[in-house]
Amino acid sequence: MLICSSTLAQNLYVSGGDAGGGKVFKFTWDGLQSTFASGLRQPQGLAFDSAGNLFVADYGSGVIGSIIYKCKPDGLRTIFASGLDSPVGLAFDSAGNLFVADYDSGSIFEFKPNGVRGTFASGLRQPQGLAFDSAGNLFVSTYGSSVIGSIIYKYKPDGVRTIFASGLDSPVGLAFDGAGNLFVADYGSDGSGVIGSMIYKFKPTGVRSTFVSGMALNDSFSFLAFEPARPAPPPLRR
Repeated sequence: MLICSSTLAQNLYVSGGDAGGGKVFKFTWDGLQSTFASGLRQPQGLAFDSAGNLFVADYGSGVIGSIIYKCKPDGLRTIFASGLDSPVGLAFDSAGNLFVADYDSGSIFEFKPNGVRGTFASGLRQPQGLAFDSAGNLFVSTYGSSVIGSIIYKYKPDGVRTIFASGLDSPVGLAFDGAGNLFVADYGSDGSGVIGSMIYKFKPTGVRSTFVSGMALNDSFSFLAFEPARPAPPPLRR
């Protein structure tokens, strides 16, 4: 269950695909699945801003290229940024800066609230998922090789980088819930979903468990985002 103390349960949004194209799925706290958005090309990173707008990195090619969409709570979708190379992972920090993992260049870009773009980190091996914890640490999943393997890095606010987890198959999306648990979407050991996609849950203590497993051949989980927690409604007056 995804239950946060003193708040209503958070919904989990997951980007993925099936035979019909790219979609964004929605999971309620009890695991009920529905489709939030469809008709995308290759939806990748997901991130909510403080206003509850969902940002989606849609990996493209050719004339249109890659796009970052902004989806309002009512479902209205607009273009936030275009002309990017290979944006995949997205994450907002507490100051409202949008961080974007660029898969092909091995860089992490930072968009300030005024739209100015800078480079936060470079020289990574195919960075994908991004997520900030409540202490301001940035977690980054990287796609590994047969020798190095896949790694999840942790960047402290002062920029110091350490390894948080290794030995996963193909970790892609990362997301923290309101209780500080880290959820990791593992695309599948052969990268195609044949063996099945997994979503793992890391407790703050580091203990790992499986949240969702055995996704079918034509469905796969890529990136994750938790809807911001909402305050509980006031009690009814009698």
